[in-house]
Amino acid sequence: MEILIHPRELTQRWIDKAVELDIKRVSLHPVGGMDAHSTLVGMLNEIEKPEFKEKIDTLIGRGIEIGYEFHAASYLLPRELFDTHPEYFRMDEKGQRTTWGNFCFSNQEALDIMAENAVKLIEKLYRSPDEYYIWLDDAKNLFCHCENCKKLSFADHQLNFCNHLARTIRRVKPRAKICYIAYFEAVDIPKVYTPEEGVFLEYAPYERYTEKDSFSFEGDYLELVGNLVKFFGKEDAKVLEYWYDNSIPYRYAGNKLVEFTPDNKQIKADYDFYRGLGFKTLATFACNLDDDYVALFGEPDLSALKED
Repeated sequence: MEILIHPRELTQRWIDKAVELDIKRVSLHPVGGMDAHSTLVGMLNEIEKPEFKEKIDTLIGRGIEIGYEFHAASYLLPRELFDTHPEYFRMDEKGQRTTWGNFCFSNQEALDIMAENAVKLIEKLYRSPDEYYIWLDDAKNLFCHCENCKKLSFADHQLNFCNHLARTIRRVKPRAKICYIAYFEAVDIPKVYTPEEGVFLEYAPYERYTEKDSFSFEGDYLELVGNLVKFFGKEDAKVLEYWYDNSIPYRYAGNKLVEFTPDNKQIKADYDFYRGLGFKTLATFACNLDDDYVALFGEPDLSALKED
């Protein structure tokens, strides 16, 4: 089992809990949304500090890996380039180029800049494994509507992006792997591109928690997830769940901490479901269950994080 928490939440308490629950990896996840490029910068600044590196060293010293997972398109392609190269950026539904999220997926120069910046970025990830989770921007409907981009699906464009990152990063880190996150419009199966060496699946079923009535473990949902695993392969397939993500209730409450009760029965059922489909790694967001939460509500029930 792996967990994702916000960088500020990496405290001695979470380190102790991770050891107690046999957590394999604790990954740092800067707050998402359309300001994720800014929170990514904040994380990068934080992990440069000696005291934060000491926390990471402590975590690793106790047998747990550190990881990093983040939305990064607007970081990898700096928005200020719009003044000189508007063609790098996506076209909206009205035919106007915009800096609001992602980029022009069919622009090769933009892809090259992003891949080279990704190489620089991963060098800043203190003691990171060779698995990199570099996601596109965090919102729906950030597709580019230019004539070239409209020829392919969002899933194909994302896979092309991941393939390009993998090729570029593996020139300096031959064992590097890049995740394709099946999230929002990218849950569809790509039709044109196939995953290149080093690209693996991370499935993040966000809609299960925002559109619950449309999901079940049968029919279309079962077919969707099964097809993703078949397309990308089982070897490194990973689920990123929201079992312990208190940031969703936090947002619904107007950015206010609320008491969180996990559905332990459903979590255990999910374990069997995902394992049966061939997923090798299970992970969950566990954000906003930090020391501030404990001060208000006491320790949350984390017992289901420990797999039988």
